[in-house]
This record gives sequence, C-alpha cells and structure tokens, in this order.
Amino acid sequence: MRKKAHGYTIASKGDRLAATLVEGIIFGVVFFGGFEIFGGSFKEFFIDDLEPIDVVYSVVYGIVVGAIFYPLFSGNLGHRIFNLKVISAKTGADFNKAESGAIRECLKSVLSYLFIPIIWILWDKNNQNLYDKLTKTLVVYK
Repeated sequence: MRKKAHGYTIASKGDRLAATLVEGIIFGVVFFGGFEIFGGSFKEFFIDDLEPIDVVYSVVYGIVVGAIFYPLFSGNLGHRIFNLKVISAKTGADFNKAESGAIRECLKSVLSYLFIPIIWILWDKNNQNLYDKLTKTLVVYK
C-alpha cells in the first residue's frame, strides 16, 4: 500500500525518476540545440571538465525553471507530464510560489553535482530527496 500525506498519495520512486528523466531529455534537446546554434558542439560540451561557471549555470537554470513552472503546475515540467505536484510537507498546501519553486529547483540543480543527495530517495520512507528535506516538500500524485 502506498503511503499517504495530507490526503494525497506520495509519488513512487519510479515515477519521480521517470519525471526527472523526461524533463531532462526535453530541456537537454532545447539546451543542446541552442548550444549547437551558437557554435558549440555536443561532443565539446561533454569533454570539458567541470568548472565553477557550470555551477552558476545550474543555479540560473534552477531559478528560471522553478520561477516559471511552479506557479503554473505546483512543480516542474516533469511533474506536470506525470501528473505529480509538489506540496508542503507541513501543511499539504500546493508548493506554487515562484520564489519557493526557484529555491527548490536551484537546490536540486546544485546538489545534483554531489552523489548522496541524488540517491537519498532510495532509503527515505517518504520518497524524498535531500532537497525535498531542505525545502520541507513532498512530491505527490495530483
């Protein structure tokens, strides 16, 4: 039986992974298409080592994605596609403020450079990642 919180069913690890992958593919196609248009190459992008500017790009990406999608969908594009949403773990209210979404997506983007925050969900009873814990959110089925 799936765990519930505030009247919602908590999203499964598999659905959260699928939502993240689909969103990543969509944004990857858009981003790499733009990268190619402005003179870069796909191969060149992945050969370069991680540099501090990459973290800055991740911060900007997280802020933009969170500020745009959270007021519209109470989550990101992957959540919308998989009929999920983000709620407050404390109150159950929709997590749909631009600034809150920007902070959550920013943390998600930056913490993805580290391994533990990504796999945290594997042992968490509420299927939360570390950025969910920090922002006190849950991902649930609509």
